[in-house]
Amino acid sequence: MGRPEPYVVFAQTFVHPQLDEYVDEVLFAEPIVITACEFLEQNASSASTAVTLLGATSPPSFALEVFVQCEGEARFRRLCQPFLYSHLSSNVLEVEAVVTNHLVVRGSYRSLSLIVYGNTAEDLGQFNIEFDLDSSLANLVSTSEAKLEDLPPLLHSRNSKFGDSISTLKALPSVLPDRDISIQIRQFLQLIFKILDLPDFGDLGQEFMATVTSAAASFFINDLAKSGITLHQLNLGRLTNGEKPLHIFIEAKRSLLDLCRKYVGEGNIHGDFLGECGFLESEADLATSKELTDLFFLHFQCNKNIPFAGHPHLSQSNNVLLWLSLALLLCSGKESCFHCINGGGMEHLVFLLGKEIQNSTAVTLMLLGVVEQATRYSVGCEGVLGWWPREDATVPSGISEGYSLLLKLLMQKQRHDIAALATYILHRLRFYEVAARYECAVLSMLGGLSGARNATTATSSMLFNAKLHLKKLLKLMNSSGWIQDPSPVGCATRSFMVGAAEGLLSYKTTHKLISSSSCRFLQQEIDAKLLSLLKVPHCYFDAVILQAVEMSRNLITSLGVGLRVLKKVGHALEAFVDLTSSIEAAVIRLMFCRTGLVFLLQHPDLSSTMIDAFRGTDDVNECIPLRYASVLISKGFFCRLLDVGMNLEMHLRVVNAVDRLLTSTPQSEEFLWVLWELCSLSRSECGRQAVLALGLFPEAVRSLIEALHSAKELEPVSLSCGTPLNLAIFHASAEIFELIVTDPTSSSLSAWIVHATDLHKALHSSSPGSNRKDAPTRLLEWIDAGVVYQKNGAIGLLRYAAVLASGGDAHITSTNTLVSESMDVENVVGDSSTESDVNVVESLLGKLVSEKSFDGVALRDSSVAQLTTAIRILAFLSENSDIAASLYDEGALTVVYVILVNCRLMLERSSNNYAPFSSSFGDPRVTLLVMFNNAETLA
Repeated sequence: MGRPEPYVVFAQTFVHPQLDEYVDEVLFAEPIVITACEFLEQNASSASTAVTLLGATSPPSFALEVFVQCEGEARFRRLCQPFLYSHLSSNVLEVEAVVTNHLVVRGSYRSLSLIVYGNTAEDLGQFNIEFDLDSSLANLVSTSEAKLEDLPPLLHSRNSKFGDSISTLKALPSVLPDRDISIQIRQFLQLIFKILDLPDFGDLGQEFMATVTSAAASFFINDLAKSGITLHQLNLGRLTNGEKPLHIFIEAKRSLLDLCRKYVGEGNIHGDFLGECGFLESEADLATSKELTDLFFLHFQCNKNIPFAGHPHLSQSNNVLLWLSLALLLCSGKESCFHCINGGGMEHLVFLLGKEIQNSTAVTLMLLGVVEQATRYSVGCEGVLGWWPREDATVPSGISEGYSLLLKLLMQKQRHDIAALATYILHRLRFYEVAARYECAVLSMLGGLSGARNATTATSSMLFNAKLHLKKLLKLMNSSGWIQDPSPVGCATRSFMVGAAEGLLSYKTTHKLISSSSCRFLQQEIDAKLLSLLKVPHCYFDAVILQAVEMSRNLITSLGVGLRVLKKVGHALEAFVDLTSSIEAAVIRLMFCRTGLVFLLQHPDLSSTMIDAFRGTDDVNECIPLRYASVLISKGFFCRLLDVGMNLEMHLRVVNAVDRLLTSTPQSEEFLWVLWELCSLSRSECGRQAVLALGLFPEAVRSLIEALHSAKELEPVSLSCGTPLNLAIFHASAEIFELIVTDPTSSSLSAWIVHATDLHKALHSSSPGSNRKDAPTRLLEWIDAGVVYQKNGAIGLLRYAAVLASGGDAHITSTNTLVSESMDVENVVGDSSTESDVNVVESLLGKLVSEKSFDGVALRDSSVAQLTTAIRILAFLSENSDIAASLYDEGALTVVYVILVNCRLMLERSSNNYAPFSSSFGDPRVTLLVMFNNAETLA
C-alpha cells in the first residue's frame, strides 16, 4: 500500500493575556511525521475542510520559529528557517518530513492559531488511517505553555529579571573617566623625570620644553573633545601639533629619545643614558602612579613660602609651564590624581591661581586644564573647594579659596576661551557641592526619621532641604555643557548657514536644523564628567535615592490607615512626594540622553536595585510611556514609581541589546536574536519609545543599514547548520527602522534622514518589485520624501508635496508613485537649480485653489505616508525664519491649504470600518491627523 496522504494531527489556538514573547509546545502521545504547518490569521478558515477552527492569530505580523525534538536527541532542532509571519503572505509552511513527538513554536504574539499536518509513524507505508478530529486527535496530543529546561537560553521566554539578562558593556564606549593613567603616559612621564636628572639638562631645555608642553596641550584638547566640546577656540595652537590622540605620547616619546640620541652623539650627555631606559620596553621596570607622583614632588617642591621651586636650569615661567604640563597628565587618572592632590598639589594650584600669571594666555589655559582634569574626580573637587581631607559626609562651611579665585578670574573680562573653560569648571564644582549637600541632608533625614508616624517639624525641614538641593542638582544637570561665545562675532558665526554656496534651501545647508528643532523629546547630552561625580566614595547619591524612594513609598502607603495619620504626616508626606517626583525627574532625564543611559548600564547592580525599588512588589506589566511620564512630572503631576521603574528597565534592555548588536557577527543567529528582542520590546507603547533610543546610537543605526544591505533574497546567508537567516534579519531590521522613521519627533528624524538614500537603496535592492504591505514596503513609502529632500533640498521637497497633495504622481517626469520604484534616484523631481522662474507649486495647485468648489481629493494610502514625512521635514526646517520666508515665496501656504482640505475630506468620508493601510500603525486617520498637525505647524 502506498504512502498515505497527510492529515490534520493538531489544530488549536494558543491564547495569552497580552502581547509578549512566548514559547508554546505541542506534545504528541506517539511519534508523528510532520509534513506541514498552517497558521491562521484573524477570522480565516483552514485550507483543510476537516478543520472547523477559526483563525485568531494576533498581531498580523511577527517573527516566528518552529522547533522539533527527535527521539533520542537531547536538543531541539529547527523544523524550518526563521520566518516573518504575515497575513498577506502564504501561511502554509511546507517542511521536510521529520519524525517527532514534541513540537515547539516561539514568537512575539498574543495568540497563534496553529494546524499541524502529518501522519503517525505507525501508519506510514503500512496503513491509511482516518482520525476522528473530535476524539482521536484529542487523545493523540497535549499542549501547554512551555518552560523548557533543555531549550537554549535564547529560546526561552524573555520574562527574566533585569539583572539576570544584562551583561557588561563591550562595544559602547565608557562615559566614566579613567581609573589610572595609561602605560604610554607613565612611560612618557618617567622619561621626562629621567631627563630632568641629567647634569647637562640645560643644553636641551628649550627643545625639551616644546615637546612636553605640546604633548600635554594636545592631550588636553583631544581629551575634552571626546566629551563633545568644540575646543578649536582654545588658544593653544602654537603648543599643539595636530596629532591624533592615540599617537600623541608615542610621538612625544620618540621626539624625546631622538633629542637624547642627538646629545649623546654630540657628547653632551655622558653615560649609558639610553641603556637605562628599559622601562620603555618592559612594564616590569615601569614606575607606578604613586612613584611617579613622588618623583614629581621631588623635582617640584610645593611650598607656599617659596615663589617657585623648580628646575634650576629653567626660567620661572618655563618651570611653571612644565609643572602645569606634568600636573595635567598626572591628574588625568583617578589614582594618580589622588596621590597628586593628597601630596599637596591642589594647594600649589590654588597658589598659582592667586598669583598674577594670567598675562600669559597659554599658562592660564594650562592652569585651567589641570583644574579641569582634577575636578573630574571627587578628590579634585574637594581639593579645590578646600574640603580635603573630609572624614565624614558632613559638608564643611565657609568660603572656598579655590572657587573664589576661579570666579575672580572669570570676572576679569577674559577672552571667551578662558571664560568658557572657567565657567565649565565652576559649574562642575557647584554641581559637586550641591550633590554633597543633598547627600548630607538625606542622611540627616534618615537619622531623624524612623517612620511616617514620627514625622516632626524638624523632619519636615530636613525634607524640604533635601528636596531643594535635589531640584538644584537637576537644574545643574540640565544646564551642563560648553558655553557658546556671546559676542557679535560668535553669534554671526553660528547663524551663518554653512554650505550656503549650494543654496539656502539645499540639503547640506539645512539638514542640521532638524536636530536643533524644538520638537524633540530627547534632550542634549549630560556632561559625563558630572555623572561620574555621582559614583564616588564620598557622594552616595545612588544609595540616597533608593532610601528616599523607599521612605516615599512607605509614607504614601500609610495614606490607607485613615485621615488621622494623614493629618499627622501631612507636611512630611507632601515633602516626600515632591522629593520623589524630583528623583523621578532626574532618572527620566538620564533616560533621555545617551550618556545617561550608558552611565546607568555601566552600573548594572545599581540599576537593577533601583528598578526593584521603583517597581516594588507590584506584579504589573503595563505602564505609561516615558514621554507621557515626563510631561506629567514637568507639569507638576505625580507619576507612579512603578511607571518610571518599568520604563527604566525597558530602556536599559534596549541599550544592552545595542551593545550586543555591535558585538554580534552580522548575519548570525545571535544577531537575529538581538533584533527580535528589540522587535518584541517594541510591541508595547512603552517599549516602542524605548526602542526609539536607538537614534542616540549612530553606530547601531549603521549596523541595521548594513544588515539590510547584506540580506539579499538571492544571496542567502547560511550558518553551520545550513539555515538561511537573511530574510528574517531583513524583515526584523526593517521593522525596527519603521519605528524610528514614523516617530514624529525631530530627534528620530535627524537620526535617519542622513541615511535616507542609503536606506532606500538597501530596501529596494533587497526586495525589488514587492507588492506586499510588509515592513520593507511600508518603510519605502515613509522614507520616500527623505530621498527627495537629500537630492533636491527643501524646494524640491515642497514641489514633491505639491504633486502628492494634488492627487497626482510623486514624479513630475514619471508615472511612478514612489521614488523607490525607480533605481534612478538621481532624477527625482528634477534639479531645482535648472528650473525656470515659473512657480511650480502655483502651476500645479493654483487652478485647484482658484476653483471655489474645490472640496479636496482622496489621497492614496502611500501618498498619505509620503506627505506626512515631507510636511514633517518642512515644518522642522520652517522654524528658521529665513527658510520659512523662502518657502512662503515658493507657495508653501498653497500646499498647506490643499493638504488641509484633503484631510478634511478624507476624515469626513472615513468610517469605523476604514481598512487600515498599515498592519503596524493602524487606521490612516491617525496618520492624517498627524499630517494635519504638521501642516498647521508649517503654516
